[in-house]
Amino acid sequence: MKKFNILFALVIGAASFTSCMDEDWKTPDNIKDNPPYGNNEIIVYNDETAQTSGQRVITINELKTTYADIITNNSRAEITDDVQLQVAVNGNDQGGNIYKQISVQDETGGIIVGINASDQFSFLPVNQKILINLKGAYIGGYGEMAQIGTLYNAGIGRMELNDWKGRMRILTKPELAEQVTAKVDTIDFDGNIGKEQLCGRIVRLKDVTLSGEGTQTLAPDDNSVKLSNNCANRNITGAKNSTDIVLRTSTYSDFASRPIPTGKVTIYGVCTSYRSTYQILMRTNSDLVEQE
Repeated sequence: MKKFNILFALVIGAASFTSCMDEDWKTPDNIKDNPPYGNNEIIVYNDETAQTSGQRVITINELKTTYADIITNNSRAEITDDVQLQVAVNGNDQGGNIYKQISVQDETGGIIVGINASDQFSFLPVNQKILINLKGAYIGGYGEMAQIGTLYNAGIGRMELNDWKGRMRILTKPELAEQVTAKVDTIDFDGNIGKEQLCGRIVRLKDVTLSGEGTQTLAPDDNSVKLSNNCANRNITGAKNSTDIVLRTSTYSDFASRPIPTGKVTIYGVCTSYRSTYQILMRTNSDLVEQE
């Protein structure tokens, strides 16, 4: 009887403990209003409240224009004005091809944000609307392409995760998210548009073909293709008004071993550049569509 009582007590205790654990781990009711990532205290401004508070909401194009010389000279500068971007995420590291960066866009253009952390896609999926407080961050040029980040040697580098989370807010409340007009749309690539407008945006390249030197996969890790920072560049032929353009694929991406299509394809991806060369970054395997 004593053994039975002890066993009964243990069973009841375990059940009570499990019940408490279930209660403790229950998702809070306000999780959608207060996501456990970023800084929920950042104020969401509209035109009227921004003017009365002295805060300015600027566009990506305004940011790039202000620091145009810094960007083209591959230098960097601290953003000292109290300004904010209201943007939508258009590219992340879900497919393993974008490393410690995200890309964001608004109605005027796109830009790369360097973050010294991985697995950002779980918090920042494509189409997620966010705010970025820019004061104290740095903007600079890497290969003459704009990037938001921090100091790194004499140039621009990735900001630390705590810095990023302190200056960024995820918008989940419908009334706040609707206030940010930015959305992820796709534009057709045209080299005549200019990289200030193209870079950081999602572009589409239709009726193009890919080169296939060496092993016939996108990013072989077998020394058959010259790699740059563990990435293989495949020349894109048929892009509108540009012959200096490549599909850039990391050997660590989920689709690195995908065979190179032999026919015409449609490519979607984040448009980046290194000096005069456009580099298209696929986000997931579905960004490469083989045409019939």
